[in-house]
Order: sequence, then C-alpha cells, then structure tokens
Amino acid sequence: MPSLINGPLAVDDNGSFLDSFNRKLTLKGINLDASAKLPFSPFIPTDYPIGDNNSHPSHDKIFYDADHVSFVGRPFPISEAHSHISRIKSWGFNTIRYIITWEAIEHLGPDIYDEDFVDYTIEILKIIHNIGGMYVFIDPHQDVWSRFTGGSGAPLWTIYAAGFDPKSFQKTDAAILHNYYNNDDPGNFPKMIWSTNYQRLVASTIFTLFFAGKIFAPNCIIDNQNIQDYLQSHFINAVHYFINKIHSTQPDLFNHTIFAVESLNEPSSGLIGNQNINVFPKSQPLRLGTSPTVLQTFQLGMGIPQTVDTYEISVFGPKKTGSTYIDPKGTIAWLNTDQYDIKYGFKRHPSWKLGSCIWAQHNVWDPINNTLLIPDYFGKNPITGEKIDKFVFTNTFFLDFFLDFYNKISSINNRLFIIMQSPVLQIPPNLLNLDSDSPYYPLKLSKKLIFSPHYYDGMSLMFKTWNRRYNVDTLGIMRGRYLNPIFGIVFGENNIRKCFRSQFIEIKNESFDNLGVHVPIIMSETGMPFDMDNKQVYKSKNGSFDSQTDALDALGFALEGSNMSHTFWAYSSINSHKWGDRWNCEDFSFWSKDDQYHSKTLNSIELIHSNNDKSNKDNFFISSASKSSTTSPDGVRAINSIIRPYALAINGKIQTAEFSYKNKEYTLTVQSDIDCTQNSNNNAKPSLIYLPEWHFEINSEESLVVEFSGTDCNSNDYAIDHDLQVLKWYHGLGKQTIKIKNLQNSSNYDEFSNYGSSSVFNYSCNVPEYCRIT
Repeated sequence: MPSLINGPLAVDDNGSFLDSFNRKLTLKGINLDASAKLPFSPFIPTDYPIGDNNSHPSHDKIFYDADHVSFVGRPFPISEAHSHISRIKSWGFNTIRYIITWEAIEHLGPDIYDEDFVDYTIEILKIIHNIGGMYVFIDPHQDVWSRFTGGSGAPLWTIYAAGFDPKSFQKTDAAILHNYYNNDDPGNFPKMIWSTNYQRLVASTIFTLFFAGKIFAPNCIIDNQNIQDYLQSHFINAVHYFINKIHSTQPDLFNHTIFAVESLNEPSSGLIGNQNINVFPKSQPLRLGTSPTVLQTFQLGMGIPQTVDTYEISVFGPKKTGSTYIDPKGTIAWLNTDQYDIKYGFKRHPSWKLGSCIWAQHNVWDPINNTLLIPDYFGKNPITGEKIDKFVFTNTFFLDFFLDFYNKISSINNRLFIIMQSPVLQIPPNLLNLDSDSPYYPLKLSKKLIFSPHYYDGMSLMFKTWNRRYNVDTLGIMRGRYLNPIFGIVFGENNIRKCFRSQFIEIKNESFDNLGVHVPIIMSETGMPFDMDNKQVYKSKNGSFDSQTDALDALGFALEGSNMSHTFWAYSSINSHKWGDRWNCEDFSFWSKDDQYHSKTLNSIELIHSNNDKSNKDNFFISSASKSSTTSPDGVRAINSIIRPYALAINGKIQTAEFSYKNKEYTLTVQSDIDCTQNSNNNAKPSLIYLPEWHFEINSEESLVVEFSGTDCNSNDYAIDHDLQVLKWYHGLGKQTIKIKNLQNSSNYDEFSNYGSSSVFNYSCNVPEYCRIT
C-alpha cells in the first residue's frame, strides 16, 4: 500500500522520531474526529436545547438518559471511512490523533464496557491500517470533565458518584452548557463560555477529587475507596480495556500503525493550589460571563443567592463589565437522594452525606452561617501544612496519576509509547532532577515517553479574528516575563509570526530542561477557528479564507521554525457553516461538506478506491496546472496553509525550515550526519521532503527550480516521486541547504488558493509499485 512512512516508529537519544532507515521523521497530522465528543445515537450536539428555556420537554429526558447512548458510528460511518481517511492522507499528513472518550467506552455504568463501540473502533483502525502510510496514537479526550458540565469526556455516572445532581447545574450556575440556550442562531451563543466551567463548581470539584481526593476530601469514600482512587482506577481501567481489546484481537495494528496512547487530555488542577478561595487567583486569566469566586460557587451550589461579577475578554485580559444577581431559589447542585447510589450500586460511606456540599463537610466553610472557615484550604497540604502551588500539583498529584496510567497501559505492549500531557501551557514535571529513591524515577529512565503540549492563540480564539496589527506573547505573560501584560503586546504580523515561533521553541526547551532531551515532543493540538469575522467567508458568494489562511500559516511558520511534530485540531466529518463542529459553536475543521463545490466529490473518491487498474495511475493526482473553474474542490479550507511542504524524513538534524505560500518557496537547512549522495558507498536512503503539487509544478522542469548550498554541495542531487509528491534529496555530510521554488502560477490559482481543493486531493492508491517510496 502507498506510504509516506517506512516501518515502525522509533526514537533516538536526542528525542527524534525515526523511521526504519534511521531518518529523522516529522510527524504531521490531524485530530480525528471532533465529532467523537458526541454520541452518534441519539445525536445530541451542544445546540440541542434542554433545561429551563427548553420548549421541548422530551429533550431533557433524552439528554439525561446517558446510559443508553451509543458512540458506534463515531468518527463516521464505516461506508465513509475510506473517503475521509484518504482525504486526510492526500494532504501529506502521516499521523492521526484518534479521539475517543471515556463515556464512549463505559457509559452504561461502572465496569460495563461497550463492546460494540470497541469493535467498531477496531474496524475504523483497520481501514486506516490498510490504507497505510499513517501513524496513529489514541487520545482519551475530555474537556471540562464531561458533556454534562459543558464539555466532553467522562460518563454521567461519574458526576452522580461525586455527589452532584446535573439537573440543578443551570439554576446554581455550577456549570454552563450551550444546551441551556434555546436558540436557532449560533451567533446568540456566548463565545468560549464553555471553557469557564473549569472554574465553576462541578468541574473544579471533580478534578480536585480526581487528582487529590485522598488529601482534600478524605471523607469521600465510595465502594471502600476514596473517590480519587475510584475515579482514577475506573478511567485507567476503561482505557486499558479499550487498548488491550484492540491489541488482543488485532496485534498487527501495533506493529506499523498504532504507536502510542496519550494520557488524559488537558488535565486541570481544579481547586488544588488555590491560596484564597474568596478572591480570584492571579493564575485565572480567563473570566468570561458570570465569574464567581470559588466560595461563591460553593454558596450557589447550596442554593444561597449571590451577586456575581461579570467579565468580558479584552486584549489586556479580563475586563469587568458589571455584576448580576443569581438566585437558585433553594435549588442545590448536590444530590439529595440515594436513587443513583441504588441504580449504579455505589456503596457510599456514612461519613459522606448526600444533599450537602462536600467542602462544607470538610469544614472549609459553614453554609448555615454562610461563613468561610479556611480560605487557604486548597493552598496547603491539610496534613503536613506544606504549601501547594501549580508546580507541586504537576510534580506530585499529576505525576501520581500519570505513573499509574503509564504502568497500566504500557504493560499491554512493550513497544507502546505513552504520551504525557501535563496541564496546558504549564511547565512539565521535572524528571531530570529526580533521585533514584523517587517513586517517579522509572519515568526518568523511560525510553517510551513522549511529551505533548497544546497551544492556541488566545486572541484569535476569543475574538474569532486574525489581528494582523497586534497580538500578545501568551507564554511570556504566563511565565511572568513582563511587569505588566501591556509590555507583552507584539506589533505587526511578521513579529506576531516570530512570537509564535519563539513560544514554540520555549515550550520545547522547557520540555528538554525538565523531561530530558531524549523525550520527543508532538504538539497534539493547535489550530485556528474558521468562523472568523462573524462568518463573513460563509456569507459572501465568492468568499475566501484569507484571514484563516494567514492565521494558520503563522502557526505553520512557528511549527516548522521550531521543528515540532504536530497534529492540528481538527477534522470534523459533521462540520457545517451554520453550526461548525456541532460542539460549543467551535468551527476548527479543516474540511467541511459545505465547502465542497459538488456533491459528486465523495463518489469520485470512491470510484478511485474501487479501481485497481494501473492505467489509472495518473488519476491519483491532477496537476496544479489543470486547476480551473470546472474542477470540483473537495471541501478543504484555507488550503494554502494546510497543504504545505515539510521535512518528512531527514538524514541529519533540521536547523531551519521555512515555507512561503505566497512566493511558493521552501527552504530547508540540515546538519547532515550521513552521506546519502548517489555516489556514496553506504547505501543510505535519501532525505525526503513532502512537496505538494498544489504549490509546486513537480511535473515541469521549467517551473520547478531546486538550488543547493552548503558543504561540498556539488554532489547534491534530487529526484521527484510524482505519485507521492515527494522530493528525494541526495546530499553529503555537514551543513546542507536546499531551496525549492515554483516559478509559474497555475491558472486560476488565486481563485482557488484560499477556498477549496481540486480533485488533486481525491487520493488513493491500490497499486503499490506506483506508490511505495524508500
């Protein structure tokens, strides 16, 4: 089968991914699929109205009947799988971050696994494997804990286990769901309000219980164990069951396709490290909409009315806009019945009283007199008195969880990598300074550890626009580099791009300094919203993704400049112009069916799939010169930035890489450790550069210019594999530079460059002799 990659993935002592020829690989891909956050049946997107403003009472019953949902059909129906996977591969991508959720595996109740979902996932993974050419790692995804707290991830029964009543969250402001807004206009939903749930009662409490229940909630005993052990063990066991079932039934998937499993997506410290729950911590820059203090979340959760400050986001941070009075009118966020204990078989210890705030039960505050008793309860260890901050959280509480996860999942296959995802934009755990008597010391020695940071540009995310005039140094502000955030403003698009790159380099260096240079890095999420500027691109008949293209190009510039493997967020098979990815009005998908010019596109892909005749070799790629108004773009958006050249497999260390889609020029400099010239005697394979035909006339000697410079570069040479759009670079030792430039613009290039793709991306190949490269 066709492949841009060769053999199982390996890692060297310098944290580089390697192919079977010991060339350094760049992993480049996408998250598949954003729709995996939502059940397939019944289909319940976040715009599905429930709650007080719901005009359809039956919706509530369907929404909260979460035991009987099914994720079979996610990420897409089997009949569509070949087309979607082939489309992603046609972009030159070689890696998929495959999204699942805990809810998808264990929604029916504790220790009851959805065998049908696991079996269905295996069938999708087999299709990816058979198409070939792509590595896969599994992401147990979550956002703010669960669909029922405004995000995704955990099953509903975990919320009952923690003692909460989800039907009371709206009145108590304990969580904000888009489902509470009964509106058919996406523009009337608050932007990014879902992310504020990390600071609201339910998510902040459950993450505290998940990571540190034994210390902060010792009375919360369920099934003869602390709620921390209960929640962690069920999560880890569910992921273990899922991975082990795949391994036991399809072991070959782990030889060439599945290479890693990621830990919990975007873990939150909850309340851990909060030094005063009666004020906003400085580490809480996100305040949007109603913004209660931690104490106010406790009070609202017990039905006590509060006047709560409201905020909006500005370039300088949160800006107070006023206040609002929230009166739960006696409703509490806590369960006052043992109905769900009976249903799920929970054996709750008598010391854990239902119908009462667990933090009141641990004497943090007194709801009867409405007084705060221990403001810094979460800021120090209640037993030892040791101060707890974000550093302590990451290096103890998080590591405790990660070590258990690592040991359990890695036991399935000794070749399986485990990807560590520590709290977003926080410095990763310091493993380098661990002594041999540390319980975490095995992680320091591990050769199967990968680090995965995330990065989103806050301004583009919150304002949904690409501001070419100014931006901010997000990481620099978070690291306290500026006396005032105003000094972190960056002016001009060129400087903004460089600032992104500097932040990515700093993220890499923080990993090297704390985890070690031997630990490879893959940024498993970054991306840009496509519904920028009030969706102007969708409203205009001839709209083009200019802003989105330049925004994604800035990310591409930073990723290439920092030499960081990555998987973009995201691909969504259900994306639409109106509702985006169908989750909290996000619109990140690189592809949309609404951006296909003709509905026949998918059929054309399937036709190619079904035809193995060698005479169809030339149909796999349509040259860029053939682009015209009669071609049928396939729905890929901001194509100039998404489809781009990159250093696929290199003999040596990448020093610099840069691509200009406007000039159609790519420059790569490497420090080569192998002579792979055609006259060498070591039989070394050439370095490989993915060279997409969308940008480069690889079939035209007159249009494509390739220049070499560097050490003894006269012996450098190249060859083009037209079928896979790969340039084979034969170069010598030492510092080597290749510059590739396309001289001619293709017809109608500007018309299509920022809109959709031509049938060049209807790629599949069932004829190995035409496609395999070495």
